[in-house]
Amino acid sequence: MLDRFALLVVGGVCAWLAWASLHFGGEPMTGLIMAAVLVAYAVDNFQLRRQVRQLLADREKREQREREVGLLRLMRGLLAMRDQRKGE
Repeated sequence: MLDRFALLVVGGVCAWLAWASLHFGGEPMTGLIMAAVLVAYAVDNFQLRRQVRQLLADREKREQREREVGLLRLMRGLLAMRDQRKGE
């Protein structure tokens, strides 16, 4: 939620700067600000993609660990049943 609010604030500031540069500075200044905004969005997009990849990798590791623990519990249970039947 905080990220969305920060993105909204930054977008508003950039929009205001774009309007101000077009109104007061003319076309070249607007182009520079738009280029800066595009670079900022590209960097943010790269960081978000990296975070998503990391979250997916963490989830995959956690699921793999849970599967291994489940298989170990199943194996222990089966061995206990086998030992119990041998004892009878």
